[in-house]
Amino acid sequence: MLSSIDLEHLDPARAYVTSTQDVGRLVYRTLTTFAPAPGQAGGKIVPDLATDTGRPSDGAKTWTFTLKEGVKYEDGRPVTSKDVKYGVERTFAAELPEGPPYARMWLAGGEAYKGPYKDPAGLASIETPDDRTIVFKLNRPVSDFGSAVSLPMSAPVPQDKDTGVGYDNRPFSCGPYKIEKFEPKKQLTLVRNTSWDPATDTVRKGLPDKVVIDLNLDAAVVDQRLIAGQGQDADAVALEPIGPASVGRVMSDPQVRKRLVTGESINTRFLSINTRHAPLDDVRVRQAIAYALDKDALRTTRGGPIAGELATTLLPPTLPGAAPEDPYPSQDGKGDPTMAKALLAQAGHASDLVLTLDTPATAGGKAQGEAVQASLARAGITVKINEISSSAFYSTVGNTARQHDLVIDGWTPDWPGASTYLPILFDGRLITTEGNNNRAQYDSPAVDTRLDAIAAMSDPAAAQAAYGELARRIMQDAPVVPFLWDKAAVLVGPNVTGAYGHTAFVGRLDLVSLGLRK
Repeated sequence: MLSSIDLEHLDPARAYVTSTQDVGRLVYRTLTTFAPAPGQAGGKIVPDLATDTGRPSDGAKTWTFTLKEGVKYEDGRPVTSKDVKYGVERTFAAELPEGPPYARMWLAGGEAYKGPYKDPAGLASIETPDDRTIVFKLNRPVSDFGSAVSLPMSAPVPQDKDTGVGYDNRPFSCGPYKIEKFEPKKQLTLVRNTSWDPATDTVRKGLPDKVVIDLNLDAAVVDQRLIAGQGQDADAVALEPIGPASVGRVMSDPQVRKRLVTGESINTRFLSINTRHAPLDDVRVRQAIAYALDKDALRTTRGGPIAGELATTLLPPTLPGAAPEDPYPSQDGKGDPTMAKALLAQAGHASDLVLTLDTPATAGGKAQGEAVQASLARAGITVKINEISSSAFYSTVGNTARQHDLVIDGWTPDWPGASTYLPILFDGRLITTEGNNNRAQYDSPAVDTRLDAIAAMSDPAAAQAAYGELARRIMQDAPVVPFLWDKAAVLVGPNVTGAYGHTAFVGRLDLVSLGLRK
């Protein structure tokens, strides 16, 4: 695998970026997971470690899972319910930020629990009556808890193998591969976990004997190597979509084009605006940015129309509850600097606005930063670009003290539904000093109250419609500016088989099904 980015976190307690979750699925298993299938079928939650997708009781406030028999770690010992409990408890540790907030949000007593390093007695609301049974007691009814445990937070971690922050470099395997060697920022080498039994795993095929991921490569070089598809590159795949400079060459060559795998996603890319920074705390300034942004230029940096559709709403059209809307329209999505200038003048910032934009320190990140810089300059806004290493990007912008004014951002729901979109990104009560996902730092008590009301709805269809209405309400405040509903076009080598784009991984390849033709 040829990657132009780094892997931010391998530790399942901290893995909350789609690329890392895609790779992690080769190493560890979770109670449930996404189906290994292209298109909408890939959005289905299926059993993984567990025998089913969970059994709710007490009005969905209690969830019980039974582990499959025969699932083993790389040293041959069986995976137990206590290991799953410990893995979930690690997500509460302050030493391991960046992970999903669901355990802290939903488990009874979670608001006071500080994780196993400070409280080794554990969290009483996670019960393990025997080695194969785990019971979660929640503080509220949660109808899709069986989907939440598809996240790496439910991956088992044996306590005697936990090395704290060091676990990031060497998670203990219960999947088809174990880590042979990891050189951060350079290369990850995976080899077979000989204790993995495919009879226990209906998701992973485990076809190759060895998987080598080369990290932080030049994106143009990755494209060139895979277009040629010779030597060892005939057995290679890209981890990221093709770059804009390669689109013409790929699309004009029938032999290369047939090796281009295009996947749909439920991801929206957007520009986050730090609402706590003056003058961005003025809604007129944020709305001016929303009008000024040249979405088409941003899409061009990602490859043009092949990269997806221009976004006008927070929720992508493929997500339940999404409704058509374009609150900050412009001709062909190229921005409206005239409207932006008028709003800035009303706010008293006709010519003096200087902002800093956080972008990944990659060729794509720089290109997107320059597109933002150029489009906002037409409205009289000066943008300074702050490049951050891709291995630390989300850790940095997720630190509220280190985040600047604007962030190149985006979000893929943790499973298909707005319940894992709006609350995570816009609930002001979930803003944390580290591992923060609300990069707009948007804090509206009225929105928080409405989120609680929707979460309590028993009718899923009514809840989805309510989320759609709330998304429109949030967009009036312009805490973010959506610019792209993603697709991913990824090149694979001539010998590669089983390649398809997966909706859960932003349309990128589902790594668990890849193999090589003999």
